[in-house]
Amino acid sequence: MEGVTFKRIRMAMGFTGDELARRLNVSGNYIRLVETNKKPVSELLEYKIMDQLKAAIDSNDPLFSLLKDLFDKRRYR
Repeated sequence: MEGVTFKRIRMAMGFTGDELARRLNVSGNYIRLVETNKKPVSELLEYKIMDQLKAAIDSNDPLFSLLKDLFDKRRYR
């Protein structure tokens, strides 16, 4: 996963870099380095952010409910 993808996922979940850092148990500076491609996204960090994204998708957040509905409709065309 590239840093820009990592950043887009973070932003889609509505987190600041520091908020996501707390959730992933890393420093905010590390998140900034990853998002600017100065540090690679480790396999563990990728797993952790995907776990956070899955939790967001499974929540009752209206944005993610809408995205799920749109995805399901496109998948069956």
